[in-house]
Amino acid sequence: MANTSSNSLPLDRLPPQNIDLEESVLGALMLDKNVIIEIADLLEPEDFYRKSHQIIYELILELFNNHEPIDILTLSNKLREKKLLEEIGGASYLTSLINKLPTTYHTEEYAKLIHKKRILRDLIAASYDISRLANNEEENIDDVLDQAEQLIFQIAKKKTEQNFVQIKDELSKAFERIEMLQEGKGKLRGVTTGFKSLDNILGGLQKSDMIVLGARPSLGKTALVLDIARNAAMKGVGVGIFSLEMSKDQLVDRLISAESTVDLWKIRTGYLSSSGEMNDFVLLNDAISRLAEAPIYIDDTPGLTSLQIRTKARRLLAEADIGLLVIDYLQMIMPMNTYAGSVQQYTEISRAVKSLARELEIPILVVSQLSRNVEQRTPPIPKLSDLRETGCLAFDSLIMRADTDEVVKIKDLADRQEQVEIPVYTLDDNWKLVVKPLIKAFYSGKKMVYELSLKSGRTIKASANHPFRTLDGWVRLDELKTGDRLAVFNKNLNSPEIIWDEIVSIVSLRMEDVYDVTVQDTHNFIANDIIVHNSIEQDSDVVMLIYREDKYKKDSPNPNIAEILISKHRNGPVGQVQLYFNPEITSFRELDKNMTEEIEEGYTPLIPPDNTENNDFGEGFEEN
Repeated sequence: MANTSSNSLPLDRLPPQNIDLEESVLGALMLDKNVIIEIADLLEPEDFYRKSHQIIYELILELFNNHEPIDILTLSNKLREKKLLEEIGGASYLTSLINKLPTTYHTEEYAKLIHKKRILRDLIAASYDISRLANNEEENIDDVLDQAEQLIFQIAKKKTEQNFVQIKDELSKAFERIEMLQEGKGKLRGVTTGFKSLDNILGGLQKSDMIVLGARPSLGKTALVLDIARNAAMKGVGVGIFSLEMSKDQLVDRLISAESTVDLWKIRTGYLSSSGEMNDFVLLNDAISRLAEAPIYIDDTPGLTSLQIRTKARRLLAEADIGLLVIDYLQMIMPMNTYAGSVQQYTEISRAVKSLARELEIPILVVSQLSRNVEQRTPPIPKLSDLRETGCLAFDSLIMRADTDEVVKIKDLADRQEQVEIPVYTLDDNWKLVVKPLIKAFYSGKKMVYELSLKSGRTIKASANHPFRTLDGWVRLDELKTGDRLAVFNKNLNSPEIIWDEIVSIVSLRMEDVYDVTVQDTHNFIANDIIVHNSIEQDSDVVMLIYREDKYKKDSPNPNIAEILISKHRNGPVGQVQLYFNPEITSFRELDKNMTEEIEEGYTPLIPPDNTENNDFGEGFEEN
């Protein structure tokens, strides 16, 4: 990426700067010891235009950090020790800075103006860097656009504000907010889903969160995210929708049907009633009028990469001030590296979405299709493990602590009453072994396991879809073959390193209890001295899964009742809610009292009250 700095400005024109203000601020810093406290978080040395002023201010910050006095004598001595005194103009120049300053009252405002000038210089420099990028026609155009936007975003992030407030100024507001929330009159802290039962658990969709909604096909996942998007927009929240599967016409028809309660089939075929006070046309006109005011923005470009989504989302946020982003759906995002394995591609995409949520500081709601494992169990209730592209390890797989070298069975880690972090070795992007916290270990159900044996004698039992690190990236076990080489752990003279070991056999065993872990940042860990991948769902902050009994049981006493399983909630409780699905308008709604009473007569909740142990969707409440 091009480097943006004031030094890359053209020489034919003087850039934005104010030398007088710079001199005044430096003089004030030497006269009043309290001035540095006011502006230390406002100014960086690079904010000053003159190189000599950058040197002086950098040394003042050094004195401040070392708790040394900031005065002309101390400063002169320090500059002399560093052989910089003559470069800044000598002791006489420091004296002149003090003599020019009549007062220190306006120093904070001066500092803000100096910082503003620096931002303007950086913008000019960025424009020249972008021009150079644009003139390189060999570069991929998406990469060029991303680099150009990054240059501008980096400058925008340099804008500083003083964010501290005294708590007494906020306490009365906090009490009012708590009181309103308690009375049910207050606003959610997050973006509303439009479903009170969901909002009661989630507190709305929170800023910077990646929320995943997973289900098997035809269970209503697109319908639910559209309902959430429509509900939020009707409350004035700007919503951006990336539809990678359906066209914008299909989405608009669905939104109109849900808002108007007119049968979607009628809308698509034209069989609409025109008689009666509340005929279809009246309902449609009213709904269209309401939707026209809703700040919903749709992009139905197929085959977008995560980079293209990021670029478009940044632009939309700048133009429309959106508060929620929807992506339908995750598996339709094209990987940047088409030569990488499926696990590596999924990891790249998952990380990119979470990174985008943090960058834009808005929630991103992502649809994901669950694996076929759901339908292989009875009843086919979805679990977190169905969301992952990664597999699981047998109960006796051994994981080494990085602090004590103790090896612990993965089952024993999962069975701990409290999931305390432990340090483990993991492989970073530079092929270096580093230490990261293993945040949790958990049970993933029963799966067919295979024993993989290496030439060194190392063995491990894993499910078919568990990825291992090869020279070409992460590869699933069922895509490996004898002769392939895997990355393994070797401790040479107390210094851990990676070596390569050859596969000699892969043997099918039996159905066994399997487990997985979550490792912070790197998504991999070492089991039985072999580098293995861990669960990718860790990028998400919230995971919701849809289960509908009537889709698998024809004589279900509860047709069109959907269980929304909140399987992971990083900063709150897990649980479940029931919603009614209306197939005519492909939309969900809250259950009314009569429906609830009918369901309760013959329906057993998936999660017994106050007991989320021993189920795969009871892993959160997470503090990390």
